[in-house]
Amino acid sequence: MTREKLEKFGTLFLAIFSTGLAAQLAASGGLEPVQWFGAVAASLGSIGMAVAVRLWPHPAEARAKMRRD
Repeated sequence: MTREKLEKFGTLFLAIFSTGLAAQLAASGGLEPVQWFGAVAASLGSIGMAVAVRLWPHPAEARAKMRRD
């Protein structure tokens, strides 16, 4: 149970941190267009990872579900 919570909160922290860092750097005017693209890609990637961790079934749960079906 603790590992699942760490995975969920860790990916949530990563998404918030990378998006906040990109927004702060963009607001200060220190990003070039290529850096904007990299910041957006990093933010979308971390948000995608956070969503995947929440939606992807735990291996033990997936095996149990396969046995029931």
